[in-house]
Amino acid sequence: MADSRRFRNIIILIVIILLCLAVITISFRGSGLTERIKARTLDIFEPVQEKIFSFFNPVTVFFSSIGDYIGLRQKYLELEKENARLRQRYVEDISIRVENDALRKIMGLELRGEHELAVVKVIGYYGNRWQSEIIINSGTAGGVQEGMGVMGDSGLVGVVISAGNSSARVRLISDPQSSLGARILSSRKLGLIEGSQEGSIYLRYISQDEEIYKGDIIVTSEFGQYLPADILIGRVRSIEDIPGSPYREIEIEPFEDLKRLEYLAVIRN
Repeated sequence: MADSRRFRNIIILIVIILLCLAVITISFRGSGLTERIKARTLDIFEPVQEKIFSFFNPVTVFFSSIGDYIGLRQKYLELEKENARLRQRYVEDISIRVENDALRKIMGLELRGEHELAVVKVIGYYGNRWQSEIIINSGTAGGVQEGMGVMGDSGLVGVVISAGNSSARVRLISDPQSSLGARILSSRKLGLIEGSQEGSIYLRYISQDEEIYKGDIIVTSEFGQYLPADILIGRVRSIEDIPGSPYREIEIEPFEDLKRLEYLAVIRN
């Protein structure tokens, strides 16, 4: 009995050992199978995964781009505001500089000259074939009266033809109705400065036998009620002898650019 029981126990032990070996073998084999299943699964789903990525990636990039665009748009707007502010400051600085330069020239005339000047600014302009006038921002309240001369830093530009309380109209020397007494500085010969419909300025009533040369300086005469003598007007641009006329055709180039007037001075005495 003892031998048979021992034999049976040995058989059971062998069976248990074989079962353990079988389980271990299956476990290792199952591990390789699992890896193969995983690999096969990846192979099967790889095209699907690629399609899903290809579909959703642009969407993801799009929404990411929207966020970036919003941020860049905000930065762009901030830069635009800063740029506009800098441009405005630049324009203001340039305007102040130009204004200071113009006023400095006008005040320099007042300090150097013998005349009482009122510094004014041009606030209006009228120009056509029949009229060349400007409006200035000073009138009778500032001592400006009809007949007074108006000049820039280089020479005469016109005469006040009417004055209100705070503004006045100035007829330019190029106006067809303008007529002022003038002299040739070198010879002191008298003539009249007159405008024309085409905007040119002429020295009239200089006879054919009078000596006058291109470049001669023309100044005001002493026969105006308010306009002093020897105020610079311009220089002779051209001289033409008209057959049958006792007078020469003399065109004058004004010292002031009559189309770019801004700050001027009224001669108040």
